[in-house]
Amino acid sequence: MTVDSYVFCPSDPADYIARLTVESAALSTLVESQPLDTPVTTCDGWDLAALATHVGWVYRWATVALETATMPDRGAVSRPDSPDELHDWFTTGTSALLDALANIVPEAPTWHPFSPPQLAGLWPRRLAHETTIHLLDAQLACSVAPDVDAAMASDGIDEYLTVALPRVLAGEGAAAPTTTLHIHCTDVDGEWLIVPSADGLVITREHAKGDAALRGPAAALLADLWGRRGALGEIDIAGDPEVAAEWLAIGGN
Repeated sequence: MTVDSYVFCPSDPADYIARLTVESAALSTLVESQPLDTPVTTCDGWDLAALATHVGWVYRWATVALETATMPDRGAVSRPDSPDELHDWFTTGTSALLDALANIVPEAPTWHPFSPPQLAGLWPRRLAHETTIHLLDAQLACSVAPDVDAAMASDGIDEYLTVALPRVLAGEGAAAPTTTLHIHCTDVDGEWLIVPSADGLVITREHAKGDAALRGPAAALLADLWGRRGALGEIDIAGDPEVAAEWLAIGGN
């Protein structure tokens, strides 16, 4: 993958950590107050307990990576023994993660499974956006109105394109489209052109024409790219609708 520029933290790391703090607490509240068997329709086959277990496990896994700068042993990262322990397990893991992030040095070494350099500055942004998407899942499942900040959603689109998407295409064996896609936020700054190449995706931040284009509010675009179609409103599709559908089919749990 090549990108016209890559910055681990377009915002101050503290901004991502603050967002993570607020949104992980909101998710914790839902886990404590809502039935754990509530179906999460945006994540195929999951209920609220499965969603919280996934997020809490990611938090603990990332904490190990931050503290050791080595690849965590998946089997050594704990999971709750029973639904009764889920909330305490989730909050304990969240506190440990926030403690690990509190004094983060962005240039320090870490381990992560993504294509950017192995530097700790990736984690605040990655974990903040991971939490935004899964809090959205939980809120939709529990009939709580989501509120996704437009500027952070635009940043989330950039993070999806430059961090998450290349991992999905390379690490999980999904076929990369051979077509080009333009994405354009209509409420805040944010435009991208994605062009597949022999070396992976070439991503530029510009106003340009692709085989298809996605236009709409940043939050709606972010949700759709992550496979939550229509969760935060409708987007406009220009150009070849089959091309757009192919790109939109990549995002998932």
